[in-house]
Amino acid sequence: MIDALFDLLGTFYQSGDLTQAEWIARSIFQAIPDDIVSLQFLGLLYYRTARRSEALQAFGAADRETASVAGSDAEPGDLLASTQCLRAASGRGSTLAGAWYDLGLLLFRLGRYPQALKALHAAQSARPDFVAARRAIARVAAFAAHRRALARQPYTQLPEVLPAQRED
Repeated sequence: MIDALFDLLGTFYQSGDLTQAEWIARSIFQAIPDDIVSLQFLGLLYYRTARRSEALQAFGAADRETASVAGSDAEPGDLLASTQCLRAASGRGSTLAGAWYDLGLLLFRLGRYPQALKALHAAQSARPDFVAARRAIARVAAFAAHRRALARQPYTQLPEVLPAQRED
């Protein structure tokens, strides 16, 4: 059932029917409220339909869900369902390869580099011959590594600023 819903989501997304794609993503999220995958696709669909603040809220909620799963707050059934959603959405031959790619680029633009890399890897998993995804993975990984290296460098001495002249 989950596989069919994600295939339908991918089909609507590829055809440009973002309203129906959003309806499917909402349906998946209502059925599996802790599903990070459907939250991310909702964020992408909100962004693509010029609802930026809703998109950022969806991505923020996905981040919180990721953190709670990492902190083991989730029930075993929730983890199983979320894993099934990820497998269905990124399995070889998934119709969501293009959506994963777009999501990866969007997350990169938003400065969410680890999530961007995961989305781009999902695009490549869904379609191993996806050359653009492979190139994007390399570029995002290099950019993220460069940003990490810059963050580790000590701050250089700032030039002295002349005090403002006072008129007494």
